[in-house]
Amino acid sequence: MEKILLPIVMFGGTIAVVGGIIWLVRHVEKKRREALMALSTEIGLQFSEVQDEDLLARMQAFSLFNRGRSRTMRNVMTTETDVARLSIFDYQFRTGGGDNSRTHRQTVVALESDTLEIPEFSVCPEGVFQKIGAAIGMQDIDFVQHPEFSDAFSLTGNDEPLVRSFFDDKILDVFVQHKGICVESGPGMFIYFRHGLRKPDQIREFMNQAYMIYSAFVERCSEKGP
Repeated sequence: MEKILLPIVMFGGTIAVVGGIIWLVRHVEKKRREALMALSTEIGLQFSEVQDEDLLARMQAFSLFNRGRSRTMRNVMTTETDVARLSIFDYQFRTGGGDNSRTHRQTVVALESDTLEIPEFSVCPEGVFQKIGAAIGMQDIDFVQHPEFSDAFSLTGNDEPLVRSFFDDKILDVFVQHKGICVESGPGMFIYFRHGLRKPDQIREFMNQAYMIYSAFVERCSEKGP
């Protein structure tokens, strides 16, 4: 009898553990959603629990949104002014399979504006996207006069001379002062993110950091002139 009961007990225990993990994950997600919803109300952003299909379609311009599978956007917060549209959201995707399956999660800020006449590029901490860039023939753009940037970041772009021209010392200094960030640019927009999700109490500062990048880009565009 004991030999018969033991597998049943073990199976029941496994089910209980799995059920407990699922409940905990859903509880954490619910608490995060509620905190972000409250924050959105507090600072005047529109909030949507589910993904914005139009926004997700525009994000396909960036390599982050073309990696892996099971790509999901949630907890979308947006606002729009006369000069820019800001969106901040949770994004996740999966890579690998079986025991090597991994879920990647990050908080992403997207800024869209007609004033962002910037070249297309991707800049991330050294090593993050190097293998991907090398695989598609894109080489890391280094700056001899600014080794601190080149040591900390990997910068790639389709038009290297144009990217080099845009990244003057002021722009390079901004990135060096905020190591660990990732920025991808496209026509009239860019995304800003770091590895991992930001906690609800970190969102304000995260938005401020993204706006700092936006301001630096706009200033650079104005210096370059028409």
